Amino acid sequence: MKRLFAFALPVCLMFFAQMAQSQVIFRYPEYVLDTVYPYNILLTDMDSLEEFTSKQVLAQPEKGPRQPIVLAFWLTTCPPCRNELSTYTANYEAWKKQANFRLLAISLDHPHRFRDIGRLAREMGFPFEVYWDVHRFFRAVMPGGLNGLPQVFIIDKEGQIAYYHKGFRPGDEQELFQKILQLQ
Repeated sequence: MKRLFAFALPVCLMFFAQMAQSQVIFRYPEYVLDTVYPYNILLTDMDSLEEFTSKQVLAQPEKGPRQPIVLAFWLTTCPPCRNELSTYTANYEAWKKQANFRLLAISLDHPHRFRDIGRLAREMGFPFEVYWDVHRFFRAVMPGGLNGLPQVFIIDKEGQIAYYHKGFRPGDEQELFQKILQLQ
């Protein structure tokens, strides 16, 4: 028994040491989750782990015109999500020349995939803001619980959901952009 313990202890310690090197640990502050836009959801940017709340990120500019906000929910492991965001990337500069809006890609990945968010966003050249929903709380406040991804919402200048789409097929991006234009 002592031999088994003497062997098992170092193996377990090596295993946990290796896990600690690859694991990102996040603190879970206590806060109240608002169910009214702009909610109060903890977000981090894709690289620095700097924390924000959705109230900060989704705030309208203090000066200048208000603008619609596109929220694209995705996962790094979701091929349709990558196709959707790739299409948005290809059209983003042209769209920005025609309309005043913000586009945010919000990852709902589990913590063990956090490092993949920034890597994938850089590889695909996302020109828009990328955040991670740390606790996956957007599922609690968005219609349908974000069941099935990708999903995209447009929040109008008054903070109301003006457009919603689930899934992605080529051509869906044109419908999205037409709605952005209508909300100008």
